[in-house]
Amino acid sequence: MAEPTFTMMDLMEILVAKVGLPRDAVTEDEGATLADVDLDSLALLQLTAEVADRYGVDIGDGRTDATFGELLGLVNEGLSEHAR
Repeated sequence: MAEPTFTMMDLMEILVAKVGLPRDAVTEDEGATLADVDLDSLALLQLTAEVADRYGVDIGDGRTDATFGELLGLVNEGLSEHAR
């Protein structure tokens, strides 16, 4: 059985739908940060809460300077642990 995967598309969908990222600011750059798309620490809190609600994964006190790739890694690591 394949492990669930949290993708960049999933991350961007949450940022648009729940955090307020404008559609024209959506990116596929995994090296980008919340600051790069003009979001702040409140956005990180909203993202953390939404990921916990949807996926049951706590990405903890994520750094506001974490890249999107790092955030993807945290969520996928949590999904992998839940799958065991």
